[in-house]
Amino acid sequence: MFFRFGVGLLLVVLTSLVGTALEKRTLELKRAVSGQHYRLERLKNMRASKRLQAQQLGAPNRLVENADALTGPEPAAAAPPPVVPTKRKSRNKPQR
Repeated sequence: MFFRFGVGLLLVVLTSLVGTALEKRTLELKRAVSGQHYRLERLKNMRASKRLQAQQLGAPNRLVENADALTGPEPAAAAPPPVVPTKRKSRNKPQR
């Protein structure tokens, strides 16, 4: 009778130890997955910021146009008066 009780107790202890080991392994795997999700989110944010930076650096004309549109049209500068050609004497004197 004592032998049966000891075997039963041993089975209960072994079952609990196996369950504890399985729970421990499950928690390790959950931590690993959680860390991978965190790294994935960081990489997504880095990718978005690098993509934005690449777009900004790759299209300076668009950026300048956008900046001009934000500031409005430039006022027309005062144009210099047109150059009127002066009458010159001819170099060759006509022979009479």
